Amino acid sequence: MGDGKKFLRTRAPFYMAGAALLLVFVVPEITKSGLEDVIPYDALGQEEARVLEEALSYTGPNDTGISLQDAVSERIKEEHSGGNVFDHRSTALEAAVEDLGGGAHRITLDFESRDGELFFDFNMNANDGVVTGNNNLSKDVVDLVYYYD
Repeated sequence: MGDGKKFLRTRAPFYMAGAALLLVFVVPEITKSGLEDVIPYDALGQEEARVLEEALSYTGPNDTGISLQDAVSERIKEEHSGGNVFDHRSTALEAAVEDLGGGAHRITLDFESRDGELFFDFNMNANDGVVTGNNNLSKDVVDLVYYYD
């Protein structure tokens, strides 16, 4: 019994240091949140969620840009520069997908946080996968997808 206590007493600082390293470096990366963590896929039907996922993965006509999701996330971060806006409890995102017929879909993302609201409005042609913006904010985001270096 005495050897066990001696064993723990001599090695406890090393175990504590290892645990501290995990807490400092690993846990923040695992719990890091972003736009993908606030997208309400479960609130949509299966087909709507698939369309939304396809639209957010759009990377331009030549598949050379950043994804639409990354561009929307960048735009939100620009507008809300006070820390990670996705971690705040007042952050909410409402998503809607509407079938316009003929393979066209309208996708809206209404992002609300403590600093205000951003409304993204896109159309996606399911036949060729092309996404276009319906308002100025969305057009800027699509331009970022197309011309990102």
